[in-house]
Amino acid sequence: MRSSPRLRLRHFAASPEDSAGYSAWIERPWPNIGTLYRTIPHEPFKASAVTLLLRDVIVHRADFTAQRWIRDAGLIAANDPGSLNVAMTLAGRAAGVMGDRPFRTGPGSVHFVDLSQPSSHDSSASRTILLSVARPLAAANGLDVAALHGVVVRSAAGAALIAYLDRLIQAADAYCEEDIPLLSRAILDLVVLAVRTAEPESAQTVRRAAAGQAARELIDAHLGSPTLTIARLCRELDLSRTSLHRLFEDDGGVQAYIRNRRLEAVHHALSQPGNDDPLHLLAERFGFSDASHLSRTFRARFGVTPGTYRRQLIGLSLIH
Repeated sequence: MRSSPRLRLRHFAASPEDSAGYSAWIERPWPNIGTLYRTIPHEPFKASAVTLLLRDVIVHRADFTAQRWIRDAGLIAANDPGSLNVAMTLAGRAAGVMGDRPFRTGPGSVHFVDLSQPSSHDSSASRTILLSVARPLAAANGLDVAALHGVVVRSAAGAALIAYLDRLIQAADAYCEEDIPLLSRAILDLVVLAVRTAEPESAQTVRRAAAGQAARELIDAHLGSPTLTIARLCRELDLSRTSLHRLFEDDGGVQAYIRNRRLEAVHHALSQPGNDDPLHLLAERFGFSDASHLSRTFRARFGVTPGTYRRQLIGLSLIH
């Protein structure tokens, strides 16, 4: 007779209509990834997540909108849960740098993160499974947490790990607390196998990730400059036009990436309390030809004009 309690999932959801949703997401106590990063949404924030606690192993599955994620020394000092995170992408993409290692992820990738080291990356709207393993447990299973920081692998074992965790979340109530040691053992065995059987990153993959990160940093540094052109990027990055365009294939091209980053910057500026800058100043600051150009492209991306979005935020603030 199985007498121990059934496993239960913890649920969370936030929608763009909920003005407190983003705050609730970043302020929930651990286990919650929102507390681990300083995040900047690139579009109206929406997220849903389920969490399964298996003592020293935690499994999250989350859907969230595009945003920037930053984990710096201050956050590490204030909140280090002492774990290895393994992020598996079901849908969406991400790119950035972990420590000094540039990386890119996409569907099917398994990405290792040492939360005691810094990182910065941008993600598209994504669905991910995040596995958190207590550092002593990871080390006891032969995983070098520090050395794995930023490593991205794809392998048959990685695919098996993703499938197993996805199914485990769907059928969590089929298991009891007495099953936790066996479930954790199976998860850890698949993680170790994913590392051992992964093909090493090629030099070309590493160079491409580094070039992509350098290009994104250069674009962000000169987002509002009228001289932010493809010719300038090629010159400063020492890349051909073909090579530059390949870096942004997943983003719809270089110009599309620049336009979206500018729109995200405007969206973020409008979201700041007390911001009443007129549209023509925002257009000038973020590289749009005029207020009409900004309004048209903003509406095409977010479904409302900048003025309407600002009025919506004011209305929400008055309600709350």
